[in-house]
Amino acid sequence: MEQALFISKVENLRYYDAHFSRLYYGNEFCDQLIPCLGDLDQTLDFVLENGLDFTFVTPYVTDKGLEKLRILLEELAERKPDSEVVFNDYGVLRVLSSQHNGLEPVMGRLLNRMKRGPRLLMVIDKLPQTTVEYFRSSNLTVPILCEFLNDNGVRRVELDNVLQGIDLTLDSLKASLYVPFAYVATTRLCLANSCDIPGREELIGIFPCRKECQRYTFLLKNPIMPVALIRKGNTIFFSNEVVPEGLEERGIDRIVFEPEIPM
Repeated sequence: MEQALFISKVENLRYYDAHFSRLYYGNEFCDQLIPCLGDLDQTLDFVLENGLDFTFVTPYVTDKGLEKLRILLEELAERKPDSEVVFNDYGVLRVLSSQHNGLEPVMGRLLNRMKRGPRLLMVIDKLPQTTVEYFRSSNLTVPILCEFLNDNGVRRVELDNVLQGIDLTLDSLKASLYVPFAYVATTRLCLANSCDIPGREELIGIFPCRKECQRYTFLLKNPIMPVALIRKGNTIFFSNEVVPEGLEERGIDRIVFEPEIPM
């Protein structure tokens, strides 16, 4: 089982130790948090010095965000051309396919359509077995999607460690499992924006970003939720530290460890 470390900030390189053979770096949820060229170069310096494999993680993007990524992908292709790139936007996949086909595309966890809501755990033991199997699966079992991924050179997909468990047969794909933070939902309407400005705490919209997500984390609890939800910026997460058994039988051959919420 391959062990990878996922960081979203250069300073979190401090979490690295020798049992990790791969480094993930980047952001999946906001193009305001796409790293700058200098931070990518610093991360690549570390990767090359330590002989690590590298995976660059990218979010769903606006046109402006895509232009930022183009610069970073050019640098990545030059300095570490055997790298993986996790795409969570099919526009990014198109750029990879048309301009950087040496980089290996990996389908991000935002695109696999797994059922992530923790409330499901409250009722799953009351559901028919066929329904349980549905909630433990995803669109990765749909033949036309698998054909599309194969045609675009995608050989790996990323998965959340959902509470109801995973029951997938990945014939032509390998998968990575993210632990412990799984995401529930994400939006362009940042839920942290202006949260520290008196009188604007309840406003939701697309406002100038002051990166409030880097300063504040909100813990949300409710009796109908079996676990607490974690609100960080524009995304809701929960934590699940229990790693399922029999992962390799399902085609999952990599654990991606998140020492912090990946924002």
